[in-house]
Amino acid sequence: SHPLLGTTGSCGSCFDKGLGSVSAIAAATETRVADIMEDESVSKVLAGLAYKNADDGEMSFASYRPLDEARKQVIASAFAEVGEAGYKVYAVSADKDGDTKDFIVRVKLVEGQPTADAKVIMGSCQIMFEDLSPCDCIEYAFPEAPDEFRIAQLSQDALETYRGMKFENWKSMLMTPTCEAQFRRMLQIGMISRFYDPQLFPTPESLRSKYQVQDEKTGKTIELPHPVAALRIWDASKQSYRPIDTQLTGAPSAAEADTWWGDFVKELAAKHGAEYIQGLLGGK
Repeated sequence: SHPLLGTTGSCGSCFDKGLGSVSAIAAATETRVADIMEDESVSKVLAGLAYKNADDGEMSFASYRPLDEARKQVIASAFAEVGEAGYKVYAVSADKDGDTKDFIVRVKLVEGQPTADAKVIMGSCQIMFEDLSPCDCIEYAFPEAPDEFRIAQLSQDALETYRGMKFENWKSMLMTPTCEAQFRRMLQIGMISRFYDPQLFPTPESLRSKYQVQDEKTGKTIELPHPVAALRIWDASKQSYRPIDTQLTGAPSAAEADTWWGDFVKELAAKHGAEYIQGLLGGK
């Protein structure tokens, strides 16, 4: 018998098994060769694209990997083209003078194979209006679903410019409310010490009714502050997420929060009347 396809007895079952093994090896080899060819093809396409840092300096292509499904879903929440059918999406690392930056690239597929039709996905910071890679955007989650992250077209530098003003903005909304419905709901929500913004971190549709009221006089819908539970950003050098502090400048710490809120309610009571404030807190 053949040393690879040897058989015992006359049923031929072992021969069939041996033949099957050879077929499996051949198929695996063919698949591996196809993968290598695809890798080389994709690498060539990705290496030919232009990658620039924040100073508009040219960066050198370093490596790539298929974008994993979890990150793809998060990025697609603000970059819809990442989720379009007919494309394969890659995370690309580029370097310049020891600085590593990641980019998201989609490559068009034809009959399942990558083509030279490739695009570096870019957005624009909603505050500073500068070009922004999805990998440099802030990701956020709300307390109601702390593991469901979404992405905002917002840089960390822009986020930090907001950190010093949002707590004072929240206080002024309570000191000079637009309408009673807003005042009541904000008092019931309580103190907010974490980042919020209805444009930058919009509340998902399923929760929106909890953070909207209607002005009784004008009929206009007013957005209420909805604080985030977590913020993070992708760290290209470590290939992992880095958490960002959610605490607003000027807001009390968790240990001081109850005392601070009690004192602030007294301040509001002195301005608007204690009975009125207690009535709003009670839902009246």
